Amino acid sequence: MKNFSVPRTASLAAAVFALTSIGPVVFDDAAQAQEWTAKAAMPGPGRHHPVNFVLDGKGYVVTGSTSSANATDDFYEYDPVTDAWTVLPDFPGPDRGYSYGGTYNGKGYLGFGLGSSYLRDLWEYDPNTQTWTELASCPGTARVHPAFVITDDGKIYVGMGNSSANYRDWWVYDIDTDAWTALAFLPGPARHHPFYFNIGDIPYVGFGHGASIYRDFYRYNPGDDTWTRMTDFPEQGRVAGQQFSHQGYGYVLSGDNQQHGFFPSGEFWRWDPSDDSWSELTHHPGSSRWAPGSFVIDNVVYMMGGLSNVQLETSMWSFPLLDPADADTPTLNLNPSFTVFPNPVLGRSLQVYDPNQDFGNGPILLLSASGREVARIDGTAQDIQLPSELTAGQYFLSIPTKDGQMETRSITVLR
Repeated sequence: MKNFSVPRTASLAAAVFALTSIGPVVFDDAAQAQEWTAKAAMPGPGRHHPVNFVLDGKGYVVTGSTSSANATDDFYEYDPVTDAWTVLPDFPGPDRGYSYGGTYNGKGYLGFGLGSSYLRDLWEYDPNTQTWTELASCPGTARVHPAFVITDDGKIYVGMGNSSANYRDWWVYDIDTDAWTALAFLPGPARHHPFYFNIGDIPYVGFGHGASIYRDFYRYNPGDDTWTRMTDFPEQGRVAGQQFSHQGYGYVLSGDNQQHGFFPSGEFWRWDPSDDSWSELTHHPGSSRWAPGSFVIDNVVYMMGGLSNVQLETSMWSFPLLDPADADTPTLNLNPSFTVFPNPVLGRSLQVYDPNQDFGNGPILLLSASGREVARIDGTAQDIQLPSELTAGQYFLSIPTKDGQMETRSITVLR
């Protein structure tokens, strides 16, 4: 859990942020339309660990914590058509934070967390009757921060998390039979606050915090109750963000870095199961957020709440999820010829390390996170001066090479 008495700053994040090299990037009109947009803020106080689900085209936020210890039972509905929130009757179960939930077959589900004690209960919400029903509790240990994956075949998989210790156990709940079954443990280290999602009937779990903050990633195979380790996440380990699946892809959004500190901006990645690969998407504005909420409605993801490097948030942002065939995104280049430093940059000056002397003639292009040209910079690779009016955020430097091509690198600007 977070220590709210010790604020973390962007300068600390800059000190520990890893350098990122991004390969050549092509941006088209569809990609340029992918921008984060501010939406109506949540009512009530800012909170971390809000539970979210989507029913009948509307998003829901229930419970969460308004401080390190203050659990809640409030319940809100968001209408994307009117960009407005409605306050609903309070959740009838124990007040809680550090809980998780999701949607299946027109109903919402919520379970586990921390109130006056650690919890292992499970609840179902029916929007037609606006009622909550308590279901069978998990036989395993009560806990916070578990993986909570609802698959397309009506199963709820729960595991990992922590209370007095970190766990690596794995359970499945059958919605049709209201029954729990113990499954094979995760083969990796015990952990809490992992990222997770499903692709169809298959759960995926990875990253999170145990003896360290991890970047390993696993697929659970329901047919034979086994686990398969996938390719490790290509960047630094991370913990305590948001995750979801959409149109056959998995997504991880925001969260803390491998030092349990804030990223300067909220990282956003998509996983492709066809080739076990990760692609980086447009970062959300502001610092990353610890334990935000999210839901997806009509091909748009909405992210709200969580703890930024400033405060517990009520603000909400949306981002259109285009099919990858319609929008090219940066991909990792594991053998870059250019390295940009310092990155993140706090002032205006940058340099490019060019061991192969590939730097060509012509201006360096500064692009926004969506690929729009922001500025053309004259100079050499040894002396790049960013515009003084540049705001904080993620950008790309497109650097000319001797063969007439452009090498593109990601930079993060702090102000």
